[in-house]
Amino acid sequence: MSKRTQDQIIKEALGLLVVRCPRLPKMCYWAGTAALSIEELQHRASFDLDFHTHRALADVRPLLAEIRAVFRDAFEIVQTPDAFGSGFRGVLALPDGEQITVEVLSNYEDVPAEDLVQSSTEPAIQRASVARYLADKIQCVAERAEARDLVDLLAVLSRHPRLESDARLALAQQDAVIVAERLLAWTDEEIRKDLEAYPDVDPVDASEARDLLLGWLKAEGAQ
Repeated sequence: MSKRTQDQIIKEALGLLVVRCPRLPKMCYWAGTAALSIEELQHRASFDLDFHTHRALADVRPLLAEIRAVFRDAFEIVQTPDAFGSGFRGVLALPDGEQITVEVLSNYEDVPAEDLVQSSTEPAIQRASVARYLADKIQCVAERAEARDLVDLLAVLSRHPRLESDARLALAQQDAVIVAERLLAWTDEEIRKDLEAYPDVDPVDASEARDLLLGWLKAEGAQ
């Protein structure tokens, strides 16, 4: 029997969580690259399930309690909630022994209804819209150093060029100096090394996204 693909594993885990833990689709939406790659972009593999709360500063500890009660030893906690219950991470073991990381985070602000769409994979839960995902990725570029975020940005803009104005606006709201420093640190060689764990990704895409964002910053600074 052939080994299941990562997308198939993600879909099974999502289905189990949504059906068996009704608190999840009530409190959270499906976020992260897995949701957008599977349902929209098909641009790269993702290895975990991310969920974010609809409401700001929601306490996710009741959700964790539900997941633990339902899955028992099949769910191992990797990161426990803080004093405010703002998030947790664990590993869910599927019936066939496959494992997948599940992370739940509380948002810092309420999520507008227009930023979410119904999932086609599991209609009982909503997922992030392409526009929401794009804005989150711009934020990621400003806050952390991972070349995969650049790949994700180019995938969105290539599939949805109409969102370029949204991307430019989101970028203009970041600290231009910090973003420029992060982007300039991404040499082609550093990008290639960082993406070695993603054999389905072309590092050239990340380099193209880097150069595109730097061009936007330069144009913004010239105004």
